[in-house]
Amino acid sequence: MSHFDRALDMLRASLRVMFHSVGLVELEEIEPIIQTVVGSDLTANLWAQIGLLCGGYTKVKLRSGTLADSATWEIAKFFSRTRSRPARTWPPLFANRHVHIGKLLHLWRQAAGETEECLNDRGIRTMLDVGPWGGFNFVVTSDGYTRMPFARLTLAVGSLPTTPLHEQGGPFFEEFMPRYCRLLAAEGLVIPDEWQYRNPRRDATGRLVELSRSYYFPTHTYDRRAFVKVRFSREFETYEEVLVRDLLEGLAGLYHTTDWDAYKADTPDVDVRFDIQDFISLNHAMEGVYSRTSKEEALLQEIKEGFRGAIHHRPVLYDFLDRLVASKWIENLSWAIAQTVLGIRRYERAFSFSLEIITTPLPARLMIPVYRHLTAYHEMISSWRPPGPSG
Repeated sequence: MSHFDRALDMLRASLRVMFHSVGLVELEEIEPIIQTVVGSDLTANLWAQIGLLCGGYTKVKLRSGTLADSATWEIAKFFSRTRSRPARTWPPLFANRHVHIGKLLHLWRQAAGETEECLNDRGIRTMLDVGPWGGFNFVVTSDGYTRMPFARLTLAVGSLPTTPLHEQGGPFFEEFMPRYCRLLAAEGLVIPDEWQYRNPRRDATGRLVELSRSYYFPTHTYDRRAFVKVRFSREFETYEEVLVRDLLEGLAGLYHTTDWDAYKADTPDVDVRFDIQDFISLNHAMEGVYSRTSKEEALLQEIKEGFRGAIHHRPVLYDFLDRLVASKWIENLSWAIAQTVLGIRRYERAFSFSLEIITTPLPARLMIPVYRHLTAYHEMISSWRPPGPSG
């Protein structure tokens, strides 16, 4: 079965399960949706068509949203899995330790595509989705290279929940890691066979759902991190969900902090800095949900510049934290997410991140705008080239 056929089979199966769960079992409900998306490109017009097709299900409750939300998210995943990308001539991955983001995304997708085919040949039916953990909102140069030298590369991988995984890896790592290392070596980054399995994550039943394999460079310290990580999940099918779950958990911790003096006293400086960095790095995923105020945008630019070195000075770090709290950026983003997911207005009622928003699967009505924003964003930065023959 081809990759496209596997993706189509998964879309049809997912829709059947959802429709059946709400008492809609006739295929006439599903086939018009399937026929519309097959052979189509993901355009604004298609999103409008999908909205019309699913419009009749906007009042049918499912999970934390509606049947229309969940069906649209499944369609988005189908397009993510089957979207064709034009062949390009890529510049070198590294230039003076700066990383070309378009080339990196291409390299990740190549290794994941080959891995998926090998796993299916081995009888392991799965789909893989890859992307960056964190944000490339630190990429501001027009040539596509990171504005700061390489420090860490974290690849997030989503897969089906049935994909085998155990404490010492499993089939995914067996197939993916040699390919990834060869591609990096071809770009001049040779990594010794000194990877470590770390950060196991289990669900409420104790089942292992996530594992990372990391290589720490000799210069790595907790304060100045330098590593390469492959983070594999069978809790979520898409890398966007891995990213968003982390953002929501970090945001919830900041949002529910009521005593910032205690937070400063109890939290090591380096962890405060990385809390701020994760917030800055991950929040860009929500740009399809929340538009920053001019004050927040100015603070974002200052903090991004501060990460070039100034933020390592304690007074600068805590000035940024104080201004972040005073700006109400954390609060504003939290309420924007609550309104998107729960349909509640600011202060209309209290809400719980852990019970109402951080669910498995994550709310479709949140993931849809995240997916649309990140797709457009990555396509944009993938098109950036340095001047000269490689452009």
